[in-house]
Amino acid sequence: MPDSPLISVIVPVYNVEKYLRKCLDSICGQTYRDLEILCVNDGSTDGSAAILEEYAARDERIKVFTQPNGGLAAARNTGLRHATGEWVTGVDSDDYLEPDAYEYALSAAADNVDIICFGTKVIWLDGQHQPHLNAFYAIPALETQAPTPSIVAETNDSFCTKLFRHSLIQQTGSQFPAGLWYEDSLFWRTAAPFARSIAFLPGQKYNYVRHAGTIMSQVFGKNPKTLDRVRIAELLMNAYAARPLPGHLQRVQLDSFLFCFTCALSDVPRELHPQVWDGMRRIAFEHCMFDTWPERLNFLKPVPLLLRPFVRHQGPGKSSYGLPGFRPLVIQRRNGMKITRFLGIKLHRKPC
Repeated sequence: MPDSPLISVIVPVYNVEKYLRKCLDSICGQTYRDLEILCVNDGSTDGSAAILEEYAARDERIKVFTQPNGGLAAARNTGLRHATGEWVTGVDSDDYLEPDAYEYALSAAADNVDIICFGTKVIWLDGQHQPHLNAFYAIPALETQAPTPSIVAETNDSFCTKLFRHSLIQQTGSQFPAGLWYEDSLFWRTAAPFARSIAFLPGQKYNYVRHAGTIMSQVFGKNPKTLDRVRIAELLMNAYAARPLPGHLQRVQLDSFLFCFTCALSDVPRELHPQVWDGMRRIAFEHCMFDTWPERLNFLKPVPLLLRPFVRHQGPGKSSYGLPGFRPLVIQRRNGMKITRFLGIKLHRKPC
């Protein structure tokens, strides 16, 4: 690793004057100094633009880009286009870093490491509190590993809690999907499978501030925009078709499909569940996924776990998981045979 590699830090900014100074102070005050700080003003209408200009005037590492409001993903893509560092990361403008975050992260840098992951502390404001997020952001008990399907599936997909080698982003063409939520899922799942190795550091160096105005707070409020999960699934399947996964990582396609499906069921309002069904079924058919799904259906286990509260028994030997009129997984036993259907499509028929 070259001495003092440049880190490009992308900061999307939209109407966050209440939090922006703390965010910028935490970046500018890093013990690791070799940074370019790319602040993208995404059409702010409050005092955020003035704060950015103030900070840029006193710290030459800050570059400010202004664009019409296009959302978080579009702002991050602007930052990616202007990034020149060997490593690329981000900080959301209502979050903040511990002072030694990047010095700590670079302690795991090596020639064959393309992604460095570090821990997150969730800061709860405005009465927000979802305890399961602490487990979601926990770092796996690993050091440095080549990517595996389990690592890609089980590592949180947050862009801001990682350093990505710039050459990996250029190689994979990873971008954020403008106008969609869940942009981190697409970026992580298109980049991570192609990394040479991924380093994991447990220290909680990123402070993720949860308040009533965050997108994730709206997710848990069952916002119809959560249907973007289906679109993310489609973009992932298209990406894997355009750039085939390495042979030992083929299962990542199935894992990503099921991840988007189960998260959509969990997030969207109940009345939109049929749209999830129709969208995911269409994607699976377009990519001929059911023709190649493995004999062992271990990847389907999260479906009954998620939907167990809604199990319906439909007579002797038949049960299904889902809501009234919406049963994605059906297991039927008849005449000594076990028939499994997923999204209404027969996957397997075998002796019980």
